[in-house]
Amino acid sequence: MGDPRHLGSDPGLAVLYNTALLEMMYTTMNGWLHATALVGSADVSAVEFTELAAGWFMPTVLSPASFVEQAPDLDQAHYPGDLGTMEMNRNALDHIVRTSQEQGVHPDQPRQLKEIVDQAIAEGHGSDNYLALFEIFKKATRTQRR
Repeated sequence: MGDPRHLGSDPGLAVLYNTALLEMMYTTMNGWLHATALVGSADVSAVEFTELAAGWFMPTVLSPASFVEQAPDLDQAHYPGDLGTMEMNRNALDHIVRTSQEQGVHPDQPRQLKEIVDQAIAEGHGSDNYLALFEIFKKATRTQRR
């Protein structure tokens, strides 16, 4: 599946890319499934919700172009909070967890995201934007390798 692509002389790098892309697939699918269950708790059909999610949210909010535009900020550890801070995102995740509980929808996925955001805030990223989670994810990797 997909176009052949040379990723370097280390054959392990191809496996690592595959694992990383699988992780993106699972977390994206889980986000869609949880969000669909959340609105489904109010009798909104998966088809109705997905029309909005795929037709507006994905191309506008999380478009491939937005990833490409934001990738240099990750490489430069540049996370300006002028358009939204980690604190703001924690409030949103609190709301998602509470709403999930109130609606009888499994709350662990958003709860785990909130715990990671809590860690980022505890480590001084409260006024940074959400991309600063990259620093938390990188630290865990470095710790595991040692």
